[in-house]
Amino acid sequence: MRLGRDGPELSPIGIGAWQAGFRSWGGGYTRRDVVDAYRYAFENGVNFIDTAEIYGMGLSEEIVGEAIKGYDIVVATKVAGYRTSPRDVEKAALRSRSRLGVDVIDLYQIHWPPAGIGFGAICRVLRTLEDLVDRGVIRYIGVSNFDRPLLEKALLCMSRHEIVSNQIQYSLVYRRAENGFKGFMEERGILLIAYSPLGKGVLAGKTSVDNLARRLDPVFKKAARDAELQRVLAKLSEKYGVSKAAISLRWLVEKGSLPIPGVKRRGHVDAIIEAMGITLSRDDVALLDLVTEKYLDGEYRNPFPRLVPNILVRLVTRMTGGV
Repeated sequence: MRLGRDGPELSPIGIGAWQAGFRSWGGGYTRRDVVDAYRYAFENGVNFIDTAEIYGMGLSEEIVGEAIKGYDIVVATKVAGYRTSPRDVEKAALRSRSRLGVDVIDLYQIHWPPAGIGFGAICRVLRTLEDLVDRGVIRYIGVSNFDRPLLEKALLCMSRHEIVSNQIQYSLVYRRAENGFKGFMEERGILLIAYSPLGKGVLAGKTSVDNLARRLDPVFKKAARDAELQRVLAKLSEKYGVSKAAISLRWLVEKGSLPIPGVKRRGHVDAIIEAMGITLSRDDVALLDLVTEKYLDGEYRNPFPRLVPNILVRLVTRMTGGV
């Protein structure tokens, strides 16, 4: 699996650094816990990590920057979707590069489609990203939370460089991307980066709503009641001698995506290491497909932030001291 046609080879599983922003995920862990966990992952074969300027209002990028020092890691970050002017996007990219402590950002993504404005604004952002590639500020261009109609339009904006990835929600309990969209991306060589690959922990066996992120997620609440899925995961966990989380992550790898689970402590990395060390049989992939058919309902659509007017997102971010 590569980033772009001739880009770096990526580990089968990466890390998502939303939790490094420390918001919505509750307490019980420290910055040192997170840095230690990331480095433990790097030392065990993980070479891709994804963050965003909006996670903790820059804090996540700072923590990722600290963790990657001394390691050869492919680093991805995201520009907030409310940034639509070339100057604003450029300044954000330079700030992100500084917080990460890198010379070049490997993958720079539009975090979500801007709302309440014409499509021309998205084209302006993408063309600004092309300029940033030409200037050596970023290497590759990606998007996030783009559905098929919007991605099709975005591809038409590109003149000198390609969109190499689309980061969307994808897991055993959220399979909407398989309804035509995933195949569309594969045909065009666009990597599917899967966020929430464990359904905010439900695919690791968690069923209690114990933090804000889970409380606000209807996917988690629905899947937490799925006793049949938990039974199958337990069966396969015993068969392969790994955790439920490892089975769930490996299923995503077998589907040709790059899952980026969040980790807060070293123990969370163990499931990633386990998943990279196994291969699911075709029969077991088919079994997981069958038991999660109910989660294929509907086409993939842009998530909630797309519905919030762009100007309101920017205003709230500024009021909360955001980047």
